[in-house]
Amino acid sequence: MAENKKYRGTFWSAAIRVLVYGFLSGLALEFIILFASMIFQGNVIWVLYGILHWPKGFFWSMAVSAGILFFRHTTVEIRAEKINICRAWHRESFELAQFLDSSAARKTHIGSYSKFVTVKCYLIFETSDGIQSCRLYGFRERDLEKVLEAIHNAVTAHLTDEEKAAITEEYINEASEALIQGRKGNNEFSLPASSLIKKEKEYLKKSSLAAAGIIILVGIMDLYAILVNHAFSLKLLYLTMLALMLLALMLAAYINLSRKQSICAERIVTDGEHLTVGEDYYSYSCIKKIRMTSPRKKSGSIFPVQRYMYVSANGTTKKYWLGSEVSFRAYESLCRSLELSMVSNPSRLKYK
Repeated sequence: MAENKKYRGTFWSAAIRVLVYGFLSGLALEFIILFASMIFQGNVIWVLYGILHWPKGFFWSMAVSAGILFFRHTTVEIRAEKINICRAWHRESFELAQFLDSSAARKTHIGSYSKFVTVKCYLIFETSDGIQSCRLYGFRERDLEKVLEAIHNAVTAHLTDEEKAAITEEYINEASEALIQGRKGNNEFSLPASSLIKKEKEYLKKSSLAAAGIIILVGIMDLYAILVNHAFSLKLLYLTMLALMLLALMLAAYINLSRKQSICAERIVTDGEHLTVGEDYYSYSCIKKIRMTSPRKKSGSIFPVQRYMYVSANGTTKKYWLGSEVSFRAYESLCRSLELSMVSNPSRLKYK
């Protein structure tokens, strides 16, 4: 690789964490100091009360949270032979060949009127002591994606021209043999629009039933409030607006299915030198860039992640729909196949 590359989590992600942790810690301090002042008496308690009483406790908590996040904040450095994971006073170094996989664990925290999702990203290595997972503090999925792209490019850069040619040749031979024998090759993926749309509608039907139940319940509450109580509370207005938004989202999801069907890829074949997407035939030498939805991207709502491919070639960019985790489960295999078939130009394949 021409130069070392360093990756960190985004500033805004860290800033939001400082505010959230500072606010929650500030509230906890307020309750603790109030409780302590009710039980204990003395100058020390009143001094602490003066220092930690809201809103001073909030700013103290923010300062402490910022300090903790600063010392835990992770930097990933991708070098020619090594991957370095650095924090303020801690540094771990791994050989590039030791890298095994990555993971992103999502956890949803639901309050009375809010939903907050936290993400923990890891790089996984094979060491002499066994499997080791390294937490990347401050990273979200999009930050992890950039790191994995750099690792993939670094690993590919170590392949000799002969090894790259052998991988390409293997794809060409496999595709040719499958064509001669009239069978579907290992590097051929079927995405028939009719099948994908049917599975998407089945999933939407289940979600629609749950949404319809919520909307009907809110509607009954609205009628009762208007006809019986002759009053309409702010909380009920909030619920009604959420129900209407849910209805709009469900309708939009059904309407979008027809648009997705028109840009469905239908069939994708990689043969080492060419890429076939539906009726379109591309030579890898003419492809400027391929952008795809990351196979690691997870849904943050009741709707599954919709996956797309953008192929930029010959001065134009064409968009293809590749289903979702509900309708096309071989998506990760497709991504791995494309990575291997584009081994000579790995930087042209991007995930988003």
